[in-house]
Amino acid sequence: MTLAAHAAPEARPVRLILDTDIQGDVDDVGAVALLHALADRGECTILAMGVSCKNPWGPLCLDALNVYFGRPHIPVGVVKGKAFNKRSRYAQAIATEFPRNLRSADAAPDAALLYRRVLAKEADGAVVMVSIGQLPNFRDLLRTKPDEHSPLGGADLVRRKVRAWVCMGGRLPKGREANLVHDADGAVGSIPLWPTPIIFSGWEIGEKIRTGKGLHVLPKSSPVRRAYELYNGLTDRQSWDQTAILYAVRGLDGGLADHWGLETKGHMHLLPNAENEWRPEPDKPHSYFVEKMDPRRIAAELEQLMLHEPRRAERHRPQ
Repeated sequence: MTLAAHAAPEARPVRLILDTDIQGDVDDVGAVALLHALADRGECTILAMGVSCKNPWGPLCLDALNVYFGRPHIPVGVVKGKAFNKRSRYAQAIATEFPRNLRSADAAPDAALLYRRVLAKEADGAVVMVSIGQLPNFRDLLRTKPDEHSPLGGADLVRRKVRAWVCMGGRLPKGREANLVHDADGAVGSIPLWPTPIIFSGWEIGEKIRTGKGLHVLPKSSPVRRAYELYNGLTDRQSWDQTAILYAVRGLDGGLADHWGLETKGHMHLLPNAENEWRPEPDKPHSYFVEKMDPRRIAAELEQLMLHEPRRAERHRPQ
């Protein structure tokens, strides 16, 4: 696999769209915190976010996190139509205890159309897309039609504007993984049809990387601390989603070559139920992480970023 055709300008912030299923597991919250930390360091620019699940508190929780980290104007889209729904231990509390701008999930735009509008304004090959959840928004983006924002259909727009997609998904080299099988239609309707490189961080990578316990040093006014407190009492949790964020910002140009190797020969094959296996032929622009660095070292790096406090956020003590 090569990213040369979509090489990012050297030393410029990565321009990034995040898609998340922020409802069940708490690593989505850790990933959002980590992303804001990298943005505050000038390493990335967050163009938009979208929610790929149906819990109505998810988008409001995500918006509250963006407000807390001083980026209240990040547009947040939602999946329209059927999608995976799960009870959340933390989303409603974060949405109600902390300031937010978004009134309701219904008030948010269609994420696929939001991505389309954002991509149309960007330079060719400039955008990195990251998914840390199910994939109906990526499927729907590919199916979008020409409109006032671009004369290109969804797949052609992605081909022109997206450098790469970093996907937390799959269990490699073979297995079942929640982000794919919980919305099989979204996975099967996006991964095989995606026209630019896809890099997979599989279940087996984040499973060994544990973060969260150290968040107890954050102030009680932090929604990140509050979410982990509600989820598991501020104990360590697997860090699947954070790996995808870190790689999307620091890894595409080789900056994390000491963290993970990459298997680049072959492609991600999906069965109709979205169970996956890596097949060596035919070769496609797919790759997946291979463990290299001690997961404990990566965990320490991720957690340090997750501890980042906002520079100019409105501080709010939970009620």
